Amino acid sequence: MLKFIVRRFIYMVITLWVVVTVTFFLMKLLPGNPFGENASKLSPENLQILREQYGLDKPVWQQYLKYMGKVVQGDLGVSYQYPTREVVEIIKHNFPASLELGIESLIFAVIIGLLLGIFAALRHNKAGDYTAMLIAIIGISVPSFVIGPLLSYFVGVKLGWLPPGLWTGPEHRVLPALALSFGTIAILARMMRASMLDVASQDYIKTAKSKGIGGNAIVWNHMIRNAILPVVTILGPIAANVVTGTLVVETIFSVPGLGHQFVQSILTTDYTMIAGLAIFYAAILIFVMFITDIAYGLVDPRIRLGKGR
Repeated sequence: MLKFIVRRFIYMVITLWVVVTVTFFLMKLLPGNPFGENASKLSPENLQILREQYGLDKPVWQQYLKYMGKVVQGDLGVSYQYPTREVVEIIKHNFPASLELGIESLIFAVIIGLLLGIFAALRHNKAGDYTAMLIAIIGISVPSFVIGPLLSYFVGVKLGWLPPGLWTGPEHRVLPALALSFGTIAILARMMRASMLDVASQDYIKTAKSKGIGGNAIVWNHMIRNAILPVVTILGPIAANVVTGTLVVETIFSVPGLGHQFVQSILTTDYTMIAGLAIFYAAILIFVMFITDIAYGLVDPRIRLGKGR
């Protein structure tokens, strides 16, 4: 098991290095000026001073080596948009809002998705099944940048049930969390339905029915408890994707999180902020996958032993 963990850790480090490298060089290909619109008003001498201050006067390979050295030390540089603030400081300040939004949307997704999947399985090939799966298909087909404005306009503006934007109170969390959770609801609903139908055809369910066990007891004690296991195994990667996938929703609902900050950094060509946020998001995803791999290895020894054994 120790060799398996070490091997996965090495894979994680290599993957993160590739992400940092690709992000750095793609960042250099972005059009525009990292010093903003005022750069055109600066004299060549002042512009050269700024370039020297940020190390942009050196060859790209030297900039890359210097940047990698800082990243290894946990230093993501200073923001071009906010010259007095470090990228790590901005992440610490804005990430709690993104994390809160991600957790709330995941709660909505788990509750609604599992209930929809269970309902569809229990009403298999009936109107309830078709309705639940139609909702799931809509959730998969319609992206969050369409769901978000629709919820904000109809529920927030036209009906006035909930605030259409901002992030100042508990009631402001509902619409962005729902908009972000639609795709995850669809995934969980479809998977729970398929798992429930598979469990329902097993012999032990038929045995339980032959013993005269009540329908509700069979559903809860045998079907749901066994059908939910495959769903639980994907919650780790799904949770990471939800937390790191808040960019568009945060912009639509004016949530002061990292997603909104990421969009602003792209619009202003803030090199260090773009690279820092990309690395931070990638690190979360890679770490969650690392933990998931270890959990799979603990549960199923065949995964860690490999085909050779």
